[in-house]
Amino acid sequence: MTGFTPLDDTPSLSFVQRWNTYLVLLMAVGALLLGVTLRDAALSATQTFEDLEAGVRAQLPSGWLLETGGEDFVVRAQDPDALPFKTTLQIAVLPIGPDATPNTVLDLLTMQRAARFSTYREIARSDEILRGDPAKRMTYAYTQDERNPFQASVPLVVEGVDVVVLRRGQAVIIIYREERTAFDANLYRFENLLQTVEIF
Repeated sequence: MTGFTPLDDTPSLSFVQRWNTYLVLLMAVGALLLGVTLRDAALSATQTFEDLEAGVRAQLPSGWLLETGGEDFVVRAQDPDALPFKTTLQIAVLPIGPDATPNTVLDLLTMQRAARFSTYREIARSDEILRGDPAKRMTYAYTQDERNPFQASVPLVVEGVDVVVLRRGQAVIIIYREERTAFDANLYRFENLLQTVEIF
């Protein structure tokens, strides 16, 4: 029996074909990097909010729904694309007495929320410095039920964090709320807000 060696009929790539292949791969990698860069830029894009009467200026995420002049806040920004809970950033200003401290403001907020949410629980408090001023940070959680009975589902666990700083007879409260499973992933938005907020 004689051995048979099949001939390789596959033509080898020419110099130009090889370089075209490399060029296509480089272009694909470049397009991918450009897409990631544009996505990151869109996610971090901000718009300036300013309320001269309240004495607050801050950078809030672009494309978010802004509501101003609420009963208990100066501005509220919510991510319209976040489901089932709209990621919320909020700034509130409360008048305070001469003996008030950030801790007493947080105590007041805790009492108000405990009356509104039966499952409200404070998690922790810590000291913080905001723009050179002493502040207090409080994290908490509560469950939120669907108000529409036709859309009733498992209650959402919402986690929040408040930072309170006192200025000129007012307490400025910077708030972040998010559904618990996405809380850590979006916390950077709150940290960015703390870095840009100005109280004057």
